[in-house]
Amino acid sequence: PRMGGGDRAEAQLKKITEKVGLTAEQSAKVKAIIQKAREEARAEFEKNDGDRESMREIMKKRSEKTDSEILKLLTKEQKPKYEEYKKDRQKEMEERMRERQ
Repeated sequence: PRMGGGDRAEAQLKKITEKVGLTAEQSAKVKAIIQKAREEARAEFEKNDGDRESMREIMKKRSEKTDSEILKLLTKEQKPKYEEYKKDRQKEMEERMRERQ
Protein backbone atom coordinates (compact mmCIF):
# COMPACT_ATOMS: atom_id res chain seq x y z
CA PRO A 1 0.00 0.00 0.00
CA ARG A 2 1.33 3.39 -0.99
CA MET A 3 1.37 6.12 1.60
CA GLY A 4 0.29 9.63 0.86
CA GLY A 5 2.97 12.32 1.04
CA GLY A 6 1.94 13.46 4.52
CA ASP A 7 1.97 9.94 5.95
CA ARG A 8 5.38 9.25 4.43
CA ALA A 9 6.74 12.53 5.79
CA GLU A 10 5.46 11.62 9.26
CA ALA A 11 6.98 8.12 8.98
CA GLN A 12 10.30 9.60 7.84
CA LEU A 13 10.29 12.10 10.72
CA LYS A 14 9.49 9.33 13.22
CA LYS A 15 12.39 7.19 11.93
CA ILE A 16 14.85 10.10 12.07
CA THR A 17 13.67 11.11 15.56
CA GLU A 18 14.08 7.53 16.86
CA LYS A 19 17.36 6.77 15.10
CA VAL A 20 19.07 10.09 15.82
CA GLY A 21 17.39 11.04 19.11
CA LEU A 22 16.06 14.43 18.05
CA THR A 23 14.88 16.90 20.66
CA ALA A 24 11.32 18.25 20.30
CA GLU A 25 12.75 21.48 18.87
CA GLN A 26 14.93 19.64 16.34
CA SER A 27 12.01 17.41 15.41
CA ALA A 28 9.81 20.43 14.62
CA LYS A 29 12.56 21.95 12.44
CA VAL A 30 13.21 18.66 10.63
CA LYS A 31 9.48 18.27 10.01
CA ALA A 32 9.40 21.72 8.36
CA ILE A 33 12.42 20.81 6.17
CA ILE A 34 10.82 17.52 5.09
CA GLN A 35 7.46 19.15 4.31
CA LYS A 36 9.10 21.92 2.29
CA ALA A 37 11.12 19.35 0.35
CA ARG A 38 7.97 17.31 -0.39
CA GLU A 39 6.14 20.38 -1.69
CA GLU A 40 9.11 21.28 -3.90
CA ALA A 41 9.23 17.71 -5.22
CA ARG A 42 5.52 17.73 -6.04
CA ALA A 43 5.91 21.02 -7.94
CA GLU A 44 8.93 19.69 -9.84
CA PHE A 45 7.08 16.50 -10.73
CA GLU A 46 4.18 18.48 -12.17
CA LYS A 47 6.53 20.83 -14.01
CA ASN A 48 8.47 17.91 -15.53
CA ASP A 49 5.32 16.09 -16.51
CA GLY A 50 6.44 13.01 -14.62
CA ASP A 51 9.63 12.59 -16.72
CA ARG A 52 11.35 9.92 -14.61
CA GLU A 53 14.92 10.56 -15.81
CA SER A 54 14.95 14.28 -15.03
CA MET A 55 13.03 13.61 -11.81
CA ARG A 56 15.67 11.14 -10.62
CA GLU A 57 18.36 13.84 -10.88
CA ILE A 58 16.13 16.48 -9.27
CA MET A 59 15.19 14.13 -6.42
CA LYS A 60 18.85 13.28 -5.82
CA LYS A 61 19.80 16.97 -5.56
CA ARG A 62 16.78 17.70 -3.36
CA SER A 63 17.65 14.80 -1.09
CA GLU A 64 21.23 16.08 -0.72
CA LYS A 65 19.94 19.59 0.06
CA THR A 66 17.47 18.22 2.63
CA ASP A 67 20.18 16.09 4.24
CA SER A 68 22.56 19.04 4.52
CA GLU A 69 19.82 21.22 6.07
CA ILE A 70 19.03 18.50 8.61
CA LEU A 71 22.72 17.90 9.39
CA LYS A 72 23.11 21.60 10.29
CA LEU A 73 20.57 21.12 13.10
CA LEU A 74 22.30 18.10 14.64
CA THR A 75 24.91 17.84 17.38
CA LYS A 76 28.19 16.14 16.60
CA GLU A 77 26.91 13.07 18.50
CA GLN A 78 23.77 12.93 16.33
CA LYS A 79 25.49 13.35 12.94
CA PRO A 80 26.92 9.79 12.71
CA LYS A 81 23.48 8.42 13.67
CA TYR A 82 21.92 10.45 10.85
CA GLU A 83 24.51 9.09 8.41
CA GLU A 84 23.47 5.60 9.56
CA TYR A 85 19.82 6.50 8.97
CA LYS A 86 20.71 7.66 5.43
CA LYS A 87 22.41 4.31 4.71
CA ASP A 88 19.32 2.44 5.95
CA ARG A 89 17.09 4.67 3.80
CA GLN A 90 19.27 3.99 0.74
CA LYS A 91 19.07 0.23 1.34
CA GLU A 92 15.28 0.39 1.67
CA MET A 93 15.03 2.39 -1.56
CA GLU A 94 17.20 -0.11 -3.45
CA GLU A 95 15.05 -2.99 -2.16
CA ARG A 96 11.86 -1.21 -3.30
CA MET A 97 13.38 -0.68 -6.75
CA ARG A 98 14.26 -4.37 -7.02
CA GLU A 99 10.72 -5.36 -6.02
CA ARG A 100 9.29 -3.24 -8.85
CA GLN A 101 11.32 -5.00 -11.53
